[in-house]
Amino acid sequence: MGFARKLLTTGLVVGGTVGALALVNKWTENQAGEVDTVLKGEERRYPWKYGDVFYMVKGSRDAKPLLLIHGFGPGASSYEWRKNVDALSEQFRVYTLDLLGFGLSDRPAIDYTPETFADLIGDFIKEVINKPTVVVAHGLSGAYVISNAYRRPNLYERIILVSPPTSMLEEVTSSPVNNILKLALRTPVIGQFVYNVLTSRRAIEGYYDRQGYHNPGLITDELVEYIFSSAHQPNSRYAAASFLANGLVMDVYEPLARLQTPVLAIWGREGAINATEATESFKRVNPRIETRILDNSSQQLQDEQATRFNNLVREVAGATVAG
Repeated sequence: MGFARKLLTTGLVVGGTVGALALVNKWTENQAGEVDTVLKGEERRYPWKYGDVFYMVKGSRDAKPLLLIHGFGPGASSYEWRKNVDALSEQFRVYTLDLLGFGLSDRPAIDYTPETFADLIGDFIKEVINKPTVVVAHGLSGAYVISNAYRRPNLYERIILVSPPTSMLEEVTSSPVNNILKLALRTPVIGQFVYNVLTSRRAIEGYYDRQGYHNPGLITDELVEYIFSSAHQPNSRYAAASFLANGLVMDVYEPLARLQTPVLAIWGREGAINATEATESFKRVNPRIETRILDNSSQQLQDEQATRFNNLVREVAGATVAG
C-alpha cells in the first residue's frame, strides 16, 4: 500500500511539473507572434523535398545572380542581410533564402544534418537560379557551399565566405554528450522548455554580445525582438537541436583543398575567431584563397561594416573569372 501511495505521489509531481512546463512553453510561444520579412523584393517559395523554402529576389533579371545565405544561431534568418540587399541589387540580381528550419521557411520535424543544407543549396541554385552564381555564405553555411561546389562546380562562379569557422577544416568527432543533448532538445515538453530558456531574449542578447557584434550598441531591442520571434515559431527546436549539439559541423578540408572555384574569405578583426590565425589556416589548405580582414567588426560584419562589406562584394563578385 505504501509503495502504491509513493508511486501515485511521484506520478502527480511529475505530471504537475510537465503540465507547468507545458504552460510556460505555451506562454513563450504566444509572446513571439508571427514573423515577416523586412527585406524588400519579390517574395517567393521553393518547394523542396523536405518542405517549402522561403526566398526573395531583387534586382534586374539580366544581372549576374548573387545568392546570400545566412549563418546559424538563435533565430537565424535572411534578416541578417537587411543592410546589404538594397545596395547589392543595384548591380546584381540578389537572392536571399531562409534555410529549411529557419526564418519563413517550413520547419519540418526531421533530423537536420550538414548534408541537408548542402543538398538544399545546390538544388536551389540549379532549379531556381539555373546559372553559375556568386554565393555569399555566412558562418557554417560556407562549409555546405564548399562541399556542394566541389561536387557541382558548374553551379558556382565565385564563393565569398563570411566569418567561416576553422572547425570546417577539422575532422568531425561524435560526442555522446552532444548526442544526448540533441535527443533531449527534440522532446516535446521538456526539450521545448530547455530550448525556450536557451533562446530567451536575455540569452539572445548575450549570444550576440559574445559572438556577434564588436559594437554592442547595434544589439537593439528591435533586433532582439525579431530574432526572438523567429526563434519561437513552431518546430524551431528541431534545426536548433542539431546546431546546439554541434551536429551541423562539416569537415571540408579535402574539398576546399581541391576546389577550383575562386574563394574569398572575410573575417572581422574583433571576432571570436582570431582573424589572423584563421587566414593562415585557410591559406594552408588552399593557397589560392583570397582573404580580407575588416576592422571594428566581429562575426556579423555584414551588419557592423555594411558599406565596406557591400563595396567589397561588389568588387569581387563583379570581377570576371579567368578562364
